[in-house]
Formats: sequence, structure tokens, C-alpha cells
Amino acid sequence: MKVSDYITLYRLAKNRLRSEEDYKRFQRFQASLLLEYMQQFGIDVRGKVVLDLGSGLGGYSQEIARKGGAAVISLDLIKPSFPIEQGIYALIGDALSIPLRDESVDFIFCASLIEHVSNPLLLLSEIKRVLKIKQYCYLSFPPFYSLRGGHEFSPFHYLGERCALYLHCLLRRTPPDWVKKVYTPFLPPTSFANTYQGWGLFRLTIAKAIQMIREVGLEIVDISPRYLPINTARWPILGEFLTWHVQFLLRKTT
Repeated sequence: MKVSDYITLYRLAKNRLRSEEDYKRFQRFQASLLLEYMQQFGIDVRGKVVLDLGSGLGGYSQEIARKGGAAVISLDLIKPSFPIEQGIYALIGDALSIPLRDESVDFIFCASLIEHVSNPLLLLSEIKRVLKIKQYCYLSFPPFYSLRGGHEFSPFHYLGERCALYLHCLLRRTPPDWVKKVYTPFLPPTSFANTYQGWGLFRLTIAKAIQMIREVGLEIVDISPRYLPINTARWPILGEFLTWHVQFLLRKTT
């Protein structure tokens, strides 16, 4: 990444919660960087069918369709709030039971979803099922013990769930109005697991993710932290705390 990319990323991250459109700009810029990352491994999604799992506001889907030139299936639990444009096909569904045929997609993009589902092993099994043989999946999440691993409960998640919930309510931390409108959070949350309707936050580490990926039989092509030059993601134990967001490039071999 160039210095200008880091500056742009910081500016967009700082403003991402101001509005839905600000958050989509943040997603689109990240998607452009991730397309460049995938090109390092010879992966070009142009003309391919890409599944964006847990697409949310759709910023990633938009950039993958526009810049990447892919046909994107944008799947989420909620009805998309973004206008459907050429190259994007919205699908309402559960990532734990993907409503697609076996071996029907060329690439799967799954960013910041796996830590929000109650059965991550099932999610990985579904990813393997719908992915074509010898094709790739991009998977990423903030490890639970990283500074941002507690999401809206950070940094209080280090103190345990009960304390984190108490301090979250005490400080009257509430999501912006546009987030409430789109995702309908439970206020106040009574557990990490029921933060939002239909999904929440579950403790997931890099080590646990590696174990489950191997269990379902996907090949790990790359493990690295997003946007950082030092690969802390491969450091045992310490990497769980220092890796702000881990990314995996996975391949289905059989």
C-alpha cells in the first residue's frame, strides 16, 4: 500500500459512522484494496460469479461489480438498502444455509461475517459446498482478543462479557440512527450473542479459525493482517492481540 492509501483509509474509517453512504464509501475503498491483494495471487474476478456473504450495506458488492467486473450475488439476512445496479443480484438468505446449488460460484467474499454467526464451522462447510473446485474464498474478521475484537463493546470485552455489557450501558453507547434503522439492534443488549436481531458477536480467534478451516478441508493459501507490512497473524498467542483484522485466502482443492 502507498502512503496515500493509508491516509485515505484513515479518513474514511474515521467518518464511516456518520451516514450509510459514508460507510459504503469505506467499504468500496477497502474492496478496491482487496482486489489488488487478490491480484498478487493471480486471482481475477472479471467475468466470474462472486458471492458476497453477509453483504450488509453493499459497498463491497458494488466495488467488486464495478471495478472487478464480476457478477456479484449479494447475500444477507436483511433486504438490501442500496440500489441494485448492473452486475449485482441481491439475495435474502442465511449464510448458514446458502440458497445456491453445490459448486455454483467462482469466488466467495466473506468479510467480517464469521465472528457474527453462532456456528462458524457450518458457515465454512457451506462456503466449501457452493464454491467450485480449485476456486478461492476471501475470509476475514477481527480476532476477538485484538483491540477491535469486541466491536462496539471494545475495549471492555477484555474484562469479560458481563462487565463489557454493564460498561456499554453505563456509558450509553448506542449505534447511530441509520444503523438502528438498517439492523434493528437490541437495546440494551443482554449478551454478545443477541446484539442484533438474528446475529451477534461470538468469540473467534485466529487459532480456532485455522482449526475449523482445516477441519472442513479447505486449503489455506495465505494468512495475513489487513494492510499491515508485518505478518503478526502468524505469531502464536501474541498475534491474537496484535492482529487488528486477519485475512485468509482459501482454496477448495477437492
